[in-house]
Amino acid sequence: MTFLANIGIWVTQNLPTFLKVTKGVAKFIHSAAEVGEALLEGRKIVGTAAPSSKKKGKANAEGERPDFFSTGASRSDPVADLVVRVDESKKRLAAVEQDNETDHRRISLQIDVMELMISAQTFERFTNNINLHAANLQTHLYTIKNTAGLLDDVNRQRVAVKALMQTVNHMINVLRIEAVVPKIAGIDINIKQGAISIADSYRAFEATKDLLIAEIDSYTIAIDDQLERADRVRQSASLVHSMSGSVSKWLEKSVEPKLLAAREAAGEMKAEITMIPRIEATLRRELLKPDFTPPEEI
Repeated sequence: MTFLANIGIWVTQNLPTFLKVTKGVAKFIHSAAEVGEALLEGRKIVGTAAPSSKKKGKANAEGERPDFFSTGASRSDPVADLVVRVDESKKRLAAVEQDNETDHRRISLQIDVMELMISAQTFERFTNNINLHAANLQTHLYTIKNTAGLLDDVNRQRVAVKALMQTVNHMINVLRIEAVVPKIAGIDINIKQGAISIADSYRAFEATKDLLIAEIDSYTIAIDDQLERADRVRQSASLVHSMSGSVSKWLEKSVEPKLLAAREAAGEMKAEITMIPRIEATLRRELLKPDFTPPEEI
């Protein structure tokens, strides 16, 4: 079997796999888009204000500061009255501290949710890169196919023209009519090294394949990081009782299922891509030689 035919067979064998890869890319893009939508649902949570536990009522001139020496208090027993005031102030101080702690936890939770949401931009970058690499990989494969076909056609025509030239010149010699019909000479029909290169297309194919697999691996790691970040958000929400229910529902019903689905889609796509074999070793060594020129075949 000819050299170029072997390359053509390699391309043909990989085309069904590429159809699966194309479907996998479409599934991946859909799942990544759903991840982005799920993360952005956190805007509702970030905009939620936890109810304040501060009591409504008349505040003294110093706000919520303890009032130990108000002149409006009974002076029948100054010491007992002071003890009551100290107890009341302790209660009010504890309430203020509780309010501050609740606000702190709520703000901390909102920051964690916003960090989770911001990652939607990272996933969009991954989606664009993976889609681009997959499209380039398919382009390189079809370039190899078209180049092999073109070289095969050109090579066959070149050999045929060369044989025809030799036959014409032989007939001129046999008939001794060179004075009337000049021999065919000075026409270079040899293939020029590097004019049409399968080797360069194949190098680009392998490099793009490696880039695509590396990008999928990075995407999978990012998914795992997001799942860990989602768990931290859940832990933060457990400290804010007024928001824990909505946060847990958001994470368990929307974010985490979409992240897991996206990781599964990326894994399936990687499995299909890694199934694409390299060109057979002997053929590959011949192809990638610096001075490679397709053999003369007919």
